[in-house]
Amino acid sequence: MWRITGQEDVVSLLSRGLEKKSLAHAFLISGPPHIGKMTLAVDIAQAVNCLKIPPPCGKCQSCLKIQQGKHADVHVISLAAQNDEEEGKTRTEISIDDIRQIQHAVSLPPFEGKHKAFIIDDAESMSIEAANCLLKTLEEPVTQAVFMLLTTNASLIPETIVSRCQKISLKPIAASEIEKILIKDYDIDSQKAAVLSRLSHGCFGWALSAAQDEKILEDYFEKRSRVLEAMAASLQERFSYAGTLSTQFSKDRASVYGIMDVWLDIWRDLLLLKTGLPDSVNNIDIAGQLKQWAATIGLNAIRDSIQAIQEAKIQLALNANARLVLEVMMLDIPVMAGNTVKR
Repeated sequence: MWRITGQEDVVSLLSRGLEKKSLAHAFLISGPPHIGKMTLAVDIAQAVNCLKIPPPCGKCQSCLKIQQGKHADVHVISLAAQNDEEEGKTRTEISIDDIRQIQHAVSLPPFEGKHKAFIIDDAESMSIEAANCLLKTLEEPVTQAVFMLLTTNASLIPETIVSRCQKISLKPIAASEIEKILIKDYDIDSQKAAVLSRLSHGCFGWALSAAQDEKILEDYFEKRSRVLEAMAASLQERFSYAGTLSTQFSKDRASVYGIMDVWLDIWRDLLLLKTGLPDSVNNIDIAGQLKQWAATIGLNAIRDSIQAIQEAKIQLALNANARLVLEVMMLDIPVMAGNTVKR
């Protein structure tokens, strides 16, 4: 039983490979956060070790142990997990020592399963030395080992490694499909399912997690509320907000990029409302407020605002002065005050 949702073409491809015993020895699985990359990797690990036909059954001892993270032949390297274990330390890259541990494990036969499975999350975070070390391992495939490299940005993986992997790109799922699955398979209230499916950006993993953990949705609403306040705030208040974000950026870049995405999401919705596409709006629970704003602003101003936010994200990624970048963004985006727009 494949647990990955909404990726039927990928499941069909892998199932054929298993049936013909021609499954690749290494996969590069790419896609946005929460799209199901880790779920698919675990599915593959279960499939190559499953005790029943057709694999993965999800119920045999091997599948259950892998799902529980207790199988001796399934190894996961994850920066997030390592940072959780090392309190006070924040690792930003997968080191050559991490890959050397994999090399040692590859040299040994499977302990309790049919295949060893190695899952490298955040594969784009490998150091140059680590990537070169992994390349040597991939150049000499081991029959009883399968590698899964997970990434949100395949372009950051060295081409020498990419060329030795079967590429799997997970695509966003239609909001209507996510909504249907949440209601039918998880008994989620239809109104909540509609909101979650739109806010998920096609990533079922996020929608399901948010349905099961109220804090995820609360955190999103809190960030969005702060963005909406900033959109209607004075320049002085916006500059104060930019200062807060720049300080936060020095400690946790990912969280600030997430906030920038909320800005983009709201301006995207304004663009859709302005161009007569209300059914495609993501923030449907505040569509009324956004509709009022959209009626007071020109199309060019909306496009310029989206461009300003995107440019700010690029500059932050290039390590420009965070406070300056964010202040410029605040200047370039019109102030939305009530039913009027100010520059």
